[in-house]
Amino acid sequence: MKVVKIKVGKESIEGLLNKNELTIGNVIEVGDTINIDGKDIKVDSFTKHPQSDALIINLAKASKSKGEKSDGESTKG
Repeated sequence: MKVVKIKVGKESIEGLLNKNELTIGNVIEVGDTINIDGKDIKVDSFTKHPQSDALIINLAKASKSKGEKSDGESTKG
């Protein structure tokens, strides 16, 4: 789990990022993307934590590692 900076307009708040799950205080409107440490990341879904006033935001997973491209052919072993 790591602490990240969430930018909302001109303000910044802190959140906790654990893999693809971001937990923040319920102080912002969640849109299609969210800016985390300067990068816009797509939001899959979000829910309000049942026991606190926090939001749990599920982020879209990265599609592929950088530098990897598919050539459309299978690899032979």
